[in-house]
Amino acid sequence: ADAAAPAPAGAQQQRPDARREVEALRFTPLRFAPSAPRQIRLANGVRVYLLADRALPVLDVRIVSRKGVAHVPDSLWGVGWQADQMLRTGGTTRLSPDSVDKLIEFYALGVAFSTGHESSNASVSGLARYRDQMLDLVFDMMRNPRNDTSRIRILAAQQQEGWRRRNDTPGSVLSRAWNQVIFGDHPLGRTLVTPAEIDGFSPERFRWVQERIFCLENLLVGVSGDFDERAVRAKLESVFRGWPRCKPGLREVPSVRFAEGTQVVLVEKDINQTNIRMGHGGGIRVADDPAYFATRVADFLLGGSGFTSRLLARVRSDSGFAYSAFSVWEAEPDREGQFFAGAQVRAEKTVGAIRLMKHVVASMASDPVTARDVKLAQDNEVNSFVFQFENAGQIVGQQLSYAVDGLPPNWFDIYLRGIQAVTPDQVTEVARRHLHPDRLVTVVVGKASTFDRPLSELGTVTMLPVDSIRR
Repeated sequence: ADAAAPAPAGAQQQRPDARREVEALRFTPLRFAPSAPRQIRLANGVRVYLLADRALPVLDVRIVSRKGVAHVPDSLWGVGWQADQMLRTGGTTRLSPDSVDKLIEFYALGVAFSTGHESSNASVSGLARYRDQMLDLVFDMMRNPRNDTSRIRILAAQQQEGWRRRNDTPGSVLSRAWNQVIFGDHPLGRTLVTPAEIDGFSPERFRWVQERIFCLENLLVGVSGDFDERAVRAKLESVFRGWPRCKPGLREVPSVRFAEGTQVVLVEKDINQTNIRMGHGGGIRVADDPAYFATRVADFLLGGSGFTSRLLARVRSDSGFAYSAFSVWEAEPDREGQFFAGAQVRAEKTVGAIRLMKHVVASMASDPVTARDVKLAQDNEVNSFVFQFENAGQIVGQQLSYAVDGLPPNWFDIYLRGIQAVTPDQVTEVARRHLHPDRLVTVVVGKASTFDRPLSELGTVTMLPVDSIRR
């Protein structure tokens, strides 16, 4: 074959700008309208969300409790944190643990329990034709837990080993040290069961927590997949029949008071990379308010967008101090969350990296974002948001989450409109009001003798021995 003729001189310069052509394309705006679950109430008042999807012969049932381990008295916190494991592995008063496992395997069910800080979950999924078997089993596990002593011994041994190895990884040390500094001993900052709490594991104590978290008034139910509404409703009425109402003993989540004022805390650990986290209270709640939506955009641009974020661009790409750098700006419907920035940096660049990170946080107020920046954040959030609604199970899960948080059923629509309305000036203003680089609490895990400068140049340093990190 003949060789291709060389391109005429200047042809490269005459090629159209493909990027501009793509950006110039215009499309009719798409309306995102996910299917809405049908809401019903059972005879006992439990609210149920139903969304059928008969594409596959499977059924998914989720039971959500509005209570979590932070509602449990402090003396039972460790028991509550592991109560989900005993619900799954500890058997029922009717079935031994092995019998439960065999039923799950025989019917190919997915069964899971989770006791979280402020809410808890149970779920079961499997072939739709086994609807009765799966609901009978998961409700028996919730309602009549055996908390078998042999399984408690296994769980206790696992937790003891977890405690023994709690300081093996720098990331775990940093996370727990940060929680201790920023939260104190608040239950929302706890993630690890102590040996004293492990010694208190018993069937009775597990049962005390389980029957107060998974009880009637606390529950919401979501059903998705291949089902007949009348039959599912009748079955739910049956498995709920006679379920006792909630017993007293839980509490409201204690008020959160984040640590304030400039602090520098060092956890000495012989590692070749320094782990850093700095932050303070976030100052914002989840609400239909321009300031809340502006924080979502600000967090994306500061440290949540990977290589396009200011933190990663400056700390990694421009300076070569770190492999990763990021930010998290949390918010809750009933209280402010926390803001923090973090990084893993070369030990010999530790102090320089901390100073640079503070400077980048400050730049969100002093160096305004552009309309192009905001559009990038908006497009990313809007285009990725729809992937939270890919199937009926996800849609039902979102509605359950909104109900637990006290948000309206159309919160997804409110959220998208709020994000799309954010302006550059709003991002700058929310950063100016709520980000305080001069008042950051900073926790550092690393080997001080390898740092580029003394950490004391950043302020008075408080030593936190690694073995004194409680949770």
